[in-house]
Amino acid sequence: MDSLLVADSFRVRSNPKTGAAEVRGFAQHLDRFKWAALEAWCGPHVPTADERARHAAALQEAYAQSPMRDRRARAAVLVWVEPDRSPAEQRALARIDEFLDSVPERIARFGEGWPRMEIGGDPGRDPEPRLELRLRPLPALGETLDLRTAGRVRSAHPRRKGPNISRYAELNSELGAEALLTDAHGRVREGATTSLIWWLSGGEEQDHGFVAASTKRVPSVTEALLLEAADRRLVGTKPNRRRIGQPQPARLAPVELAQHEVWAVNALHGIRVVTSIDGTPLPPPDERRLQWFREALDRTWEAVAG
Repeated sequence: MDSLLVADSFRVRSNPKTGAAEVRGFAQHLDRFKWAALEAWCGPHVPTADERARHAAALQEAYAQSPMRDRRARAAVLVWVEPDRSPAEQRALARIDEFLDSVPERIARFGEGWPRMEIGGDPGRDPEPRLELRLRPLPALGETLDLRTAGRVRSAHPRRKGPNISRYAELNSELGAEALLTDAHGRVREGATTSLIWWLSGGEEQDHGFVAASTKRVPSVTEALLLEAADRRLVGTKPNRRRIGQPQPARLAPVELAQHEVWAVNALHGIRVVTSIDGTPLPPPDERRLQWFREALDRTWEAVAG
């Protein structure tokens, strides 16, 4: 059996009115899988000298057109320059694109479920990757979750969803809860199948959220959708309503995390409230905030086929 290099799974629902198959943030899932699969098969892209020069020129043009003069603001400017793909990258990208083009119609035909896109194989041995769409039934959904610290777990390619699925499933079974993964310093990274968002208590005046600052974790589509929603959220009462903005990166240990309201978020369940960490009960959620974000997440359902 070949190794699983990258996987991406998500809940598919039937639209209550039209019956059409829908996925939250479907385009983002396809994009995440595409570029993770390309890197897993071909290795990280190494920019050519010409590519670096084009990128530098594009940045200078963006700076010239931007009113921002602050160094930090300038550093946040992003520009896209089409990479100089090697022949191997071009072949792999064409194969991945061909696979992804077939995915929406197959998911739509299957309907409600929990499909998983996969790329596997041995890049050093196999002439081309194995690309597969597993059409699976929808499991039971939940609204709450218990976390238990797993300690430091060595993860292969921690930013990719796929290589660690079997190991993390074993951890969850051993712990009898969702494994809470930490970094080398004992600070929170993510759950075995979830990204984490936590909140300060103290009412709307202190309605600030946080996400794990670790870069050694899977970039969560659901987390990104919720952060986008947070940018639009208004708190307070009229006429003094204001935007607090996105949850910010932070580092803390599991015992510190247990002092806050915590959400475990993923593409299957959406938002689940964490009820305990290592047996310690957590504060109850702010129901108004929770409802607002669940409704915001519900507005991200996309039809998988036109």
